[in-house]
Amino acid sequence: MQPDILLERAKPRPTLKKLLTAALLIVITSPIGPVYGQAEPSVDPIDELALARALLSEQQDRFGALDSRLIEPLEQLADRLMLLNQFDEAHGLLDRAMQIARVEGGLYTETQRPLLEKKIENFANRGDWDGARENMEHLFWLYTDKSLRIDQLLIDDLLELSRVHMRALAEDNSLYQGFHFRRAAQIRWIAIRVAEILWGKTDERLASMFYEHLRQFHLQTIALWQGGQTSYVLRQVAPGSQIMRDRSDVDESYYLTGLALFGNLYSIYADSESPDLEAIAMTNVYLADWHILYDQPQVAIDTYRDAYQELLSSGVAADRANELFSQPRVIPDTEFFPHVEGAVAAQRNRMVTAEEGGSTDYLSFSEWSAALPNVRNPIPDYNSDSEALGSNFALFSFSLAGVNKVSRWYSHRFSSTVSTIQKAELLAHYLESNSQEEQLLEKLNSLTFRPKLVDGEPQPAMGRLKYYFARDGLGASLGNRP
Repeated sequence: MQPDILLERAKPRPTLKKLLTAALLIVITSPIGPVYGQAEPSVDPIDELALARALLSEQQDRFGALDSRLIEPLEQLADRLMLLNQFDEAHGLLDRAMQIARVEGGLYTETQRPLLEKKIENFANRGDWDGARENMEHLFWLYTDKSLRIDQLLIDDLLELSRVHMRALAEDNSLYQGFHFRRAAQIRWIAIRVAEILWGKTDERLASMFYEHLRQFHLQTIALWQGGQTSYVLRQVAPGSQIMRDRSDVDESYYLTGLALFGNLYSIYADSESPDLEAIAMTNVYLADWHILYDQPQVAIDTYRDAYQELLSSGVAADRANELFSQPRVIPDTEFFPHVEGAVAAQRNRMVTAEEGGSTDYLSFSEWSAALPNVRNPIPDYNSDSEALGSNFALFSFSLAGVNKVSRWYSHRFSSTVSTIQKAELLAHYLESNSQEEQLLEKLNSLTFRPKLVDGEPQPAMGRLKYYFARDGLGASLGNRP
């Protein structure tokens, strides 16, 4: 027998575990997404889970049970378990990773924070909001009392924590809505202050943060007029106080706070070294929307008129400015656009058809949750499950009379609102539950619109809208004030 053949046979053969480990490392270190010109590879989640288990086992054998190099494979395995809804095992792995991090870096080590964020996500995904709340408070304490850094990462982390509180408004027990409102605002405001220190008060990255804050105040207005425990908490003079403010006073305080936030937005573009006249004009467009939402029709009309003239003065062509206002829009808008091109492109992208391949365009509106009905999700970059699945929706035609005032019954009280539907017709519905036509029309009537404008002046308009209903309960809390 040849010596080289003997040597070949004598070489140790790789075990299955090592082969799987090598394969996982290739998957982990490969670029995210497909290479240009190639089809995107499909990897079975079960196969990924097996590979992640093999990597963790190999690393444990190599480094021992408490080595800090185990944190990454523990986290990767937890990620794959969470994707497969295996939340209990994922929780155990994340706990173990945090213990290793604390042994390595101390009880308050910043290494544990991403793991704690993931634990909160895991609790929320399995519906354990008691566990999520406890860990959210601990993470907030770590950010505010134990942070050794002021940087972009801290700002991002604070914003993410505030958004988990916003998510909890829809998913946690309604008794905690008031707590989540207050904590989300507090955390976001800290993030804004940190950002102003780090970037300066005219940095354009602040704009989206201020607008997110504005949208929360609108949500609080919805909850305020909806009544119940959350309204009670929002009306308290101070947390835990038995002294209540009148709803109209709280409503006015939200309106005035919003005006102050728009002042911050205006300053970003007006006080910079090179003032952005178009962004200043667009800020006034959103300010006019705010006046509409808080029943100030004449102030809104004047502000829309001024904003249109400011757009023209900034160099925006009249036809493009009129395209921005060419049809009614449900407000508040989901995003702040400082320039007309971005706003127009977003409006085009939001137009949908009744069915795939259809020819008639509809405005679209995706309801967030029965816990806060008739509003969009306030969390940035959120896509509705109903919209993604193309189900659970109704089609309407409607008419608006410019900036009109309509009086209706809302939540057992007679109320007047501005720029809402004047006439509406249910064209069709594709629902997962039985609902009366009157209920569906009442949901449409709860929406508030930016009017159609021509040369800055409000105009009567007709339109069609595709309303995607929240999947957690179509009939809940119908008829609340928008």
